[in-house]
Amino acid sequence: MQAFFFIAFPYIALILAVGVGLYRYFSHRFTYSSLSSQLLEKRQLFWGSVPWHYGITLILFAHLLPVIFPAAAGAILGNHTRLVVLELTGLALGLYCVFGIVGLVARRVPTGSAARAVTSPMDWILLLVLAYQTLSGVGIALFERWGAAWYLSTAVPWLRSLVRLHPDASTVIGLPVFIQTHFISGFLVILLFPFTRLVHVFAIPIEYLWRPYQVVVWNHDPQPPHAPVSPVPVAAMPPTPSESTDKERRQLLARLSIIAGGITAAIVGIPSIGFLLGLRKTPETWRSLGPVDSFPVGETTAVSFLDSSPLPWAGVTAKTAAWLRREGPEQFIAFSINCTHLGCPVRWLPNANLFMCPCHGGVFYKDGTVASGPPPKPLATYPVRIREGAVEILTSPLPITTV
Repeated sequence: MQAFFFIAFPYIALILAVGVGLYRYFSHRFTYSSLSSQLLEKRQLFWGSVPWHYGITLILFAHLLPVIFPAAAGAILGNHTRLVVLELTGLALGLYCVFGIVGLVARRVPTGSAARAVTSPMDWILLLVLAYQTLSGVGIALFERWGAAWYLSTAVPWLRSLVRLHPDASTVIGLPVFIQTHFISGFLVILLFPFTRLVHVFAIPIEYLWRPYQVVVWNHDPQPPHAPVSPVPVAAMPPTPSESTDKERRQLLARLSIIAGGITAAIVGIPSIGFLLGLRKTPETWRSLGPVDSFPVGETTAVSFLDSSPLPWAGVTAKTAAWLRREGPEQFIAFSINCTHLGCPVRWLPNANLFMCPCHGGVFYKDGTVASGPPPKPLATYPVRIREGAVEILTSPLPITTV
């Protein structure tokens, strides 16, 4: 069953989305739009549509960019401060989407609602699936913390394997069912695409850029020939109290959206730009791994330690791990546990004297060099020293080496 949902179902959803979507575009062009009900109840639609579209667009980019640029995403997420900021930003956007989807559903619930009269059964199915997708995403952010980090080593390899037409679901079949259903419902949304108003995503009127100006032909003279021409323009009628209140509300919401967007962009952008430009150096700290005598010569041992900059609330997530191999009485080498292909944790096979990546079959020799598989370079290593009878490792937030 898992093979169906994580290997077959994504391809079924994509094939139907493309095939039926093209058929609908060429055979029922009029329905290829959002079928907006703005003229029916503009105010209620505004409170649901604006939060939903802004929030879901940013969340989609946050999910797609790590799939396209896994190495850059891993490097950015290698610092706990940036990870916390991105997690909080994602949670805020998720709640923003929940507010929007609740508004879109609520406007259709009343029996006498004009929006309900034009809501089809497929619209209800789509809204329920989108509501579950949004709520489950918020639930994952709340109860399965640091999803931005483990997303890189679970969902990203799986999604990239689907793109390469060599599907491998080994990184996601061990995840909790709650997370798995979130992934499956995402492809369910893709499957529903050609059967619902979601098609408006690709109904972009780019031809407006080169079409000729609209020509207006009057059936009658807009101004009677004998009408007196006033040299002073007639003053416009003053707005009614309801129109004035609605305009002020819209202006307030627009300003709040600009302020919130600016703060979010500054929180996410400034640390990221600083990291990419090298303005903030990665801190390094020596951590003790234990007495020298606790590591037998010629053996490779898994060791855990705190990273170089743990946050007070990080808890167990502040711990990281490495593979420590003792080559001689005072010779140690520490390998990163992250495979250099897509960052999955490698395992040590003592009987074979090899490191193996369970995600895509990468194999490394005991000295960390590549034996076979897709990894492009050897395992990353940490500097190691012996001080006062103890083995110490020079840490950095995360030795991400994916390409």
